[in-house]
Amino acid sequence: MSESTDLHALAQRLERLETTEAARSTLFAYAQAVDTRNWSMLGGVFSEDAVCEMPGLLLTGRTAIVEALQGMLPTEFITRHLIVNPQVTWTAPGRATVRATVYYAHEGSGFEATGWGDYTDEIVVTDGIGVITRTVFTPAVHLPGSISSLAPRVQQLETAELARAVSWRYANAVDAPDFDLLKSVFTENAVLTTSKGSRTGREEVLKYYATALTGPVKRKHFLLNQSLTPLGPDLVLLESYFLYTFSGEDTSTIGWGNYVDRIHIIDGVGYIQDKRISADLHADSRIGWARP
Repeated sequence: MSESTDLHALAQRLERLETTEAARSTLFAYAQAVDTRNWSMLGGVFSEDAVCEMPGLLLTGRTAIVEALQGMLPTEFITRHLIVNPQVTWTAPGRATVRATVYYAHEGSGFEATGWGDYTDEIVVTDGIGVITRTVFTPAVHLPGSISSLAPRVQQLETAELARAVSWRYANAVDAPDFDLLKSVFTENAVLTTSKGSRTGREEVLKYYATALTGPVKRKHFLLNQSLTPLGPDLVLLESYFLYTFSGEDTSTIGWGNYVDRIHIIDGVGYIQDKRISADLHADSRIGWARP
């Protein structure tokens, strides 16, 4: 295979990825525009001749779509459209179809409702910017009523996402290693417990890692099977399997174990308050780990 063929194949793969990412971002931009009542932004999401279908309604043209949504969603209403499980199918260069579930919540005088359904959007991407040429909304459930009862559930899900985010931040910091990033992972009074004992306070925890992460090896930590248990407002227990590899000039190590993290959410950021590490295996991958 020639170098020019390799470059052509790589360019095709890159185009697919860029089109896929732009298509996904277009759907998120739609939700943001609707929820912020940014009608100019919303107009930019649709092509001039876009078509919008929903039960009992067929709209043709960007202007008609924006005006219809303005009528449905007065400025004084509070809305949230949460795009879930967006699946992008690349159909041609600069073209993709996105299928996603939308969970929506509306709050306004006489207009309280929650529900969910499915979006199917055909998107054209030009110079990295996607526009919707056809959108079809298929409702599944529509529940009239106030969203006030949903607020705790939304907060719980947001807390879960922030808890996962700090666990990934921890893995990135350890793999780098990046001690400034690692410092941002723990609370000031954090407790770390390993097979070598416990350390209390962020500075003591960092001293442990300063010793543990010495040596010219490349590290990679993989977090798996993460399970979350709410403990209270802004507090969650995150249990994870972890798999790690170390590689170096004379090192080829694999291992796995469990993390149990108590995570505190402060001002929208997750911090590890208590971390317990139990390693089940630490082995030289060149030898293996079969029991004698």
